Amino acid sequence: MKTRALLNLRRYIVDEVLEYENRYALYPEKTDEGDVLKSIVWIFKEPKVIGVAIVRDIGKEMEETNSIQGMLVGGIRYTPAAKKFARDMRVELVEGGYASFDLFEHELVPRHTIAEESEVQLVLNHYGMKKFQLPRILRNDPAVRVLGAKIRQVIRIERASPTAGSTYYYRLVVDAPL
Repeated sequence: MKTRALLNLRRYIVDEVLEYENRYALYPEKTDEGDVLKSIVWIFKEPKVIGVAIVRDIGKEMEETNSIQGMLVGGIRYTPAAKKFARDMRVELVEGGYASFDLFEHELVPRHTIAEESEVQLVLNHYGMKKFQLPRILRNDPAVRVLGAKIRQVIRIERASPTAGSTYYYRLVVDAPL
């Protein structure tokens, strides 16, 4: 979760972490224009194959707690039915196969962030283009996975330039081909 920086990026507050036999559970919340937005994050202790039953369980808990989204972290593989059901239930599936180091601390990896929609509109208006005309980046790209970006979000990549100081590149997150 530290590498992913999900909770810090999206300004969630976590009061407690609950430990169960096979997983940890977090219930992050954030306030957006006076509304309290709740989420559920389950982190499995051991990597495992995740089926539709587990996605259904987190979906039930989301309904009971009025959560807007859920996240399952630590699956080594997700069944096709679980992927489909998770998409319908607003549950993000995060594979457990992340690197053991912080990807963005490596000297060859430029800084990646999820661009705010207002920034994206400025760029699009400046160049007179539509969002779909931006260069693409696959959702299974390691940097995109670590950030937790969703399809149709835009990633801003900041690279150091010897002549310009720093330059920004924008990439549209697209679904990976099968």
